[in-house]
Amino acid sequence: MKFDLENPLLFLKSSENPIWDSHVHIWSADAFSELERWGEVYGVKKFMGIASPEIKKNLESEEKADKIKFGYYLPINAFAEHNTKVLLTAVEEAHTLGYSIAKMWFGPRFLDYTNAKQPFSIDSSSFEPVFALLEDLNIPIDCHVADPDIWYEKKYLDEKYRSKKRAISEFANVLSLHSKLKVISVHFGSLPEPNNHSFLGELLDKFPNLMIDTASTKWIVRELGRDLESSWEFIHKYQDRILFATDLSVGWSNQDRPIDYIPTRYWTQRLFWETNYQQVKLPFSDEDNQNSQTLINGLNIPEKINEKIYWKNAQKFFNSK
Repeated sequence: MKFDLENPLLFLKSSENPIWDSHVHIWSADAFSELERWGEVYGVKKFMGIASPEIKKNLESEEKADKIKFGYYLPINAFAEHNTKVLLTAVEEAHTLGYSIAKMWFGPRFLDYTNAKQPFSIDSSSFEPVFALLEDLNIPIDCHVADPDIWYEKKYLDEKYRSKKRAISEFANVLSLHSKLKVISVHFGSLPEPNNHSFLGELLDKFPNLMIDTASTKWIVRELGRDLESSWEFIHKYQDRILFATDLSVGWSNQDRPIDYIPTRYWTQRLFWETNYQQVKLPFSDEDNQNSQTLINGLNIPEKINEKIYWKNAQKFFNSK
């Protein structure tokens, strides 16, 4: 069995649950139409869309605001340079413009293409006023803390990148200081690997203000699919803390995406969450899995749980009707 662009719902069960994609990037207003169109096919009714003020304004003028909770991308270079003033100004702008959430990216790769002059720590004293202001203004954060385990084994061999354990520990320090700050730790808390489930559970137990999402598709499907028993037990236990998400990115000027870019991600995730199909080839490349073909091994999550992951948890998080 395989994905078929001519029959994009092939092998999927019918479902009454609407879907809220809690993590997409919108780089141009025009590009949202394709995301919206494929969303309708797969039952995606709302999005948390990370977009610039100009794009937000354009989409609102096109009356798309009812489908999007907007995310403001705090400037990466300002974090890299520990520029507290710029970050505080950005948070104030996000608040003034009515953004629903602030996006933060703390991937080790920032060292490769920013003007970073200091070792990078999310719990740096330079950033403490930023988190404090976000908490005071009641602006949640959508935070990329770390990368796949395999990257630390193959890509991040230089000590300058720091360990994943250290990055997560520093993130926990921030959570400890800001208990009223609502947080989404993206990519399943950066810990979807089966050996990390226990640690991730400890974080969720300790910090009730913490949520996690299911982006990005290949990383989540590859790792959660390695140990279905562990993944099923984790999801059952933390069903109220997980948000459906893809990390789809549309409209970037340099993007050269295949025509099936959006539907293959939605098809893969729905097949993974809703069915018990096993050993299905991922319908797009996974360059991180160089030694074997990444396979979709369906978790067959009960519909009542999927209803929370797909919709109700995001609805509650974003205080939406």
